[in-house]
Amino acid sequence: MADKLIIAKTAEEAVRAKVFDNVYLAGGTEVMRLGSSVNSDAFVSVRKIPYMHDIALENDIVRIGAACTFQEILENSIVPAYLREAAQFMASRTRRNMATIGGNIAVARDDSFLLPTLIAAGAELVLKDVKSEEQVSVADYIAKSEEYKSKLILSVCVPRDGIKVKSCRSANTAQSHARLTAALSEKDGKYTAVAAVKNSGLYILGNLSKAFSSSDPSEDEIVEIAKKNESIKLEDDLLYGGADYRRYLIGITFALMYEEMKGGRA
Repeated sequence: MADKLIIAKTAEEAVRAKVFDNVYLAGGTEVMRLGSSVNSDAFVSVRKIPYMHDIALENDIVRIGAACTFQEILENSIVPAYLREAAQFMASRTRRNMATIGGNIAVARDDSFLLPTLIAAGAELVLKDVKSEEQVSVADYIAKSEEYKSKLILSVCVPRDGIKVKSCRSANTAQSHARLTAALSEKDGKYTAVAAVKNSGLYILGNLSKAFSSSDPSEDEIVEIAKKNESIKLEDDLLYGGADYRRYLIGITFALMYEEMKGGRA
């Protein structure tokens, strides 16, 4: 546990305080979790920066402050329905009142509640350090985590219209870590399939995305494509199931989401 807590009142104060191995702190649900990988001698709290709690619609893009909690996202009608659906995957209201969208992105867990949905939707982040601000996709932020890990996430920008997104979460119980969190999006006939697989990683499934975009695969074909995806490394797991079962679960989950999405545009 940290020996020092720095409470920033502005983003400028926060980025100036981000020195050495200091860690940004918002809701604190990951920091306080038993066995968390997040540790530091000092935390920089961004919870009291007012505009990091704002949610606004700007030209069909919803800008969500990184310190917004899951509950704030869930209760705000400006937020697209697909993201509110993903926020509900966190079953505990107590945790939803604490956990933030920025924190869920930054820790990049392989059982993330929101990352598959955000990546499938093409969401972007506004990042800040002492020198500048920049906007990058969530997908790039995860892929280049070492490059961006010292930057403060100011806000998350998600499309409100013109895209259809479905998400699904599989776990032993509502409160358990997810063995699979999956999202599928469609925009102008192009599909993007994303999966967070427990004890394996976060994947943009190019073979499934291509199949959905170029043809109309059957359920069996979708399951076979998922089974043959060699990028997903799986082993038998006592808690989350055998490797073969989880490969089947990935395939059938995307098959069901694909069938649901073919019903029309959200």
